[in-house]
Amino acid sequence: MPLKAIRTLRRAAALTLLAAAAMLPWGCNTTGCYDNQSSIPLAEFMSGQGEKIAVSGLEIHGVGAPNDSLLAGGEGSNLSEVYLPMRSTHDNTTWCFHYTQEGLDDPALNDTISFGYDSEPYFASEECGAMYRYRIRKVIHTTHLVDSVVILDSLITNADIVTIQIYFHTADEQPDEQPEE
Repeated sequence: MPLKAIRTLRRAAALTLLAAAAMLPWGCNTTGCYDNQSSIPLAEFMSGQGEKIAVSGLEIHGVGAPNDSLLAGGEGSNLSEVYLPMRSTHDNTTWCFHYTQEGLDDPALNDTISFGYDSEPYFASEECGAMYRYRIRKVIHTTHLVDSVVILDSLITNADIVTIQIYFHTADEQPDEQPEE
């Protein structure tokens, strides 16, 4: 085979490979799917004055789940938000907030937050596949250091947005002034 023909075949093969490589990303299209393929609510921590805060020395554990383990926090933690997964096989999930700061490291001061919800299987798309969505029906919580829990959107999907705000009593809150008699 003449040298010119070999060079032409090599160029054609190289162009074919380039064209094939350029088409590969289009074959596995994920533009229709969020990066987060699980429906997990994102909770952010707020002060009583409505400012986003970081809570130091906070550990969060699941209550009643098999193989309970530390979800977030631990020694030296400084959390301003946390994902709080729900169980698709149950209609409620409870989280225990344990404070490890000196003076607060007492189980009697632990807070619990329980979410009651409906879970439904949901086929998002061919790219995302199936997942569960949750509709929060009720929230019950203790008030040792947690002041309140606000649900910004009761439908929990795979959108990576804050759906829950947890308000904490903070040291800089001023007690209500008593009127002078």
